[in-house]
Amino acid sequence: MLNEPNTQTRVWRGAWMTAGALTIALIVLYVLWPPRRAETATNGASHSAPQPDPVQLVSPGVIHIAADSPLHRQLQVVTIEEQKVSFPLVKVSGYVIARITNGSNSLIDRWQFSSNELSNTYADWVRVQNELEFAQRQLTKVRELAEAETSFLQANVDRLKPLIQSGSVAEKDYRQARADLVKGQLEADKSVFAAESALRTADRSKASLERRLSQTGIEPTVFGRAVENMVLVVANVPETKVALIKEEQPCEARFYGYAERVFPGHVEVLNSLLTEDRRMLRVLFDLNDPDGILKPGMFAEVGLGTEERSALMVPDHALLHVMQSDYVLVQSSESELRIVQVKVAGSNEGMYEVTSGLKAGDRVVVQGAILLKPLVVQSASDRL
Repeated sequence: MLNEPNTQTRVWRGAWMTAGALTIALIVLYVLWPPRRAETATNGASHSAPQPDPVQLVSPGVIHIAADSPLHRQLQVVTIEEQKVSFPLVKVSGYVIARITNGSNSLIDRWQFSSNELSNTYADWVRVQNELEFAQRQLTKVRELAEAETSFLQANVDRLKPLIQSGSVAEKDYRQARADLVKGQLEADKSVFAAESALRTADRSKASLERRLSQTGIEPTVFGRAVENMVLVVANVPETKVALIKEEQPCEARFYGYAERVFPGHVEVLNSLLTEDRRMLRVLFDLNDPDGILKPGMFAEVGLGTEERSALMVPDHALLHVMQSDYVLVQSSESELRIVQVKVAGSNEGMYEVTSGLKAGDRVVVQGAILLKPLVVQSASDRL
């Protein structure tokens, strides 16, 4: 059997265990117990001084941040200045909807479309155009003939009327002449009405077909501006970006089949219809394809607004997106930041162009802005 420890050994062992437990307890209390704040004596009594929050939303749109706070030291602020840029304002995806093919026929006969339905609609529109022109010519001729016939019959009545009194002409001849005049007027009115009805029918057919063309993305006016090597690309532009687009605006297109090649062009026409489901405006772009390599149906990415311009640029991490809007923090003093709503357009290498909300010389928080986003969210909610 093992020798059991004597009484003295057991006492020392218990003392050491008790001392170790007390030491561990003191260490835990030291770590977990909150430090006492310094107290100052006022009128012989000690009072704890209240500490203001280093960061707070003092009013809607204004953030106060203590200049000596650790958060303040993490913020990087830069002055925004205008710079020359030429990257696209907006990038949209589209496809070739029509093109002029090579050939010796008239341009009107060389359009090639991306679908049979569109091709048939265009053929009907061309046919109705011809019918409308024919109906207009017919109406002009019918009116001229009606006027000539009624004038002749009226002149005959006017010639016979004085001869009745002299007895040179029988009264029945005069009455027959008047009857022929009335009959001629009725037939003339009938012919003019029929010609006008044919013209109105052709005009209504044309309007209906033009609406169908517009719904596909092609405004019929573009056919009157057709030139050799013309390629039409249609794309949907979000309603929020419509204000940035205008006719004749330059653009650049890149096609998935020719990724390394850039096709310059311009905005040909803005569609007259806005899609109700997605709130998009269809825009038609005119590209030049001298090599004839672009085919109907090819997909492309179109960059709008590629002309050189002066712009205010901010890095993407300076933008705070809250409830479908973008905000930046503008420093108005060492300890005050203003929450400013901005509108942005295109981006290039992590920089966004600001189209409204900022001006040259504004000092914007570009590093650490995300740390203050909860206050931006609160400010936006308070304004609703």
